[in-house]
Amino acid sequence: MAGLGRVPVRRGPRRAAADAAADSGAAGSATPGSAGSAGPATPGSAGSAGGPGPDGRPAPAGPRQRIPRRLRLARSGAGAGPPEQEPRRAAPAGAAGAGSPAAGATQGSTARRAEQHVPVSLRVASAWSWRLLIIGTAVYVLAMIVGRVRIVVIPVIAGLLIAALIHPIAYRFQRMGVPRLGAAFAALLIFLLLVVGAGVAVGFNAANEIPAVADQVSEGVDQVRDYLTDGPFHLSQGQIDNLVDDIRSSLTSNRGRVVSGVLSTASVAAEVLTSILVALFSTFFFLYDGERIWSWIVTRFPSGAEDRVRGAGREAWLTLTGYIRGTVFVAAVDAVGITIGLVAVGAPLVAPLALLTFFGGFIPIVGATVAGIAAVLVALVSNGVPDALIILGVVIAVQQVEGHLLQPLVMRRAVRLHPLAIVIALSAGGVLAGIPGAIAAVPFVAVVNRVATYLASAGKDPQPADG
Repeated sequence: MAGLGRVPVRRGPRRAAADAAADSGAAGSATPGSAGSAGPATPGSAGSAGGPGPDGRPAPAGPRQRIPRRLRLARSGAGAGPPEQEPRRAAPAGAAGAGSPAAGATQGSTARRAEQHVPVSLRVASAWSWRLLIIGTAVYVLAMIVGRVRIVVIPVIAGLLIAALIHPIAYRFQRMGVPRLGAAFAALLIFLLLVVGAGVAVGFNAANEIPAVADQVSEGVDQVRDYLTDGPFHLSQGQIDNLVDDIRSSLTSNRGRVVSGVLSTASVAAEVLTSILVALFSTFFFLYDGERIWSWIVTRFPSGAEDRVRGAGREAWLTLTGYIRGTVFVAAVDAVGITIGLVAVGAPLVAPLALLTFFGGFIPIVGATVAGIAAVLVALVSNGVPDALIILGVVIAVQQVEGHLLQPLVMRRAVRLHPLAIVIALSAGGVLAGIPGAIAAVPFVAVVNRVATYLASAGKDPQPADG
């Protein structure tokens, strides 16, 4: 069997071609200086094409060994590159720099794992907390700015409210063919005539009835003194005189404060006069040039947001006009009701109390209550307890009609605010700017609420109808 030699292996044409290519590559790689040679050829080495023997003759070729295909491909690929190129060494695990992708991924995974250890409730609370802190700081800074320049801000807001009230009059004049300038002057003149006429009428009424009211007040004081001496308290005349002397001495000792109060009243009167002038100028220009002023404000926003800003302004104006007209109507009804009650019992100072009730209607919840208490006190001092109780019943009835009938029908569409929100707005406005701030607080909050609702709904897609 050994003499038979090696049995040739049958190969397919593709396998034979691959072996021939590998043999030729191996023969070429044995040449000195070739890129793929692994060193000088040694005698009898596998893969040599027959090197010289010991006597100088070519040695017979030994049996050809079969080279695996993967090794042949690896050798052919290794010989394709330049001889000076060295394989790239793998960087050690700790040699990655801080800015390398591996380091960034490691840091990101560490931060992610640390974030996962924080409870979800704590993350949500912290996110809400810093946002609320930023909003609260912004509101506080804005309130401080308004408080510093309230002598300008409050009259401008008053002018805007007056313009919202008398804008229909100016529009009616424009429809009659009057130019815009003349229509604005005419509407403002009508408003001034109404206000000045009401003030003059109230002044004449108060001037005529104040002497009689003073006599009635003195009689009321005597009645109180008699009640203190003959009533359940059984105070002596000496104790009452000592009480009156204490009151007089406190007034004398605080004379400096009284004088400073008068001076502060004079400064307040100057501020009031300045505020009235600013409010009148603001009202005129809002009537005459309000549309162009608003168009200029809208163009200051990005072009993509102009439509939403214009729509928000339209909603704000509708809310403001609805509020001011509804408030005027409700205040007029309250004043008429109180006037009827005062005239029925024959109480004095009917016109001043009616005007006080009308202006008190512009301060929701608080204004009408204060005006009603003033009417009850006047009736108590002038007419006695029975008439005061009658006026108290009239005030309660008017308040019930306003709260359960007028407010839901007239004001609910314009001012959709919770009573707690109204009270908070009144308190904040009163602290910042006194009575004018309390008057302007509710419409301001109503406008902000309406604009926020409009912007929130404008950013949502319409819900599909249920099929």
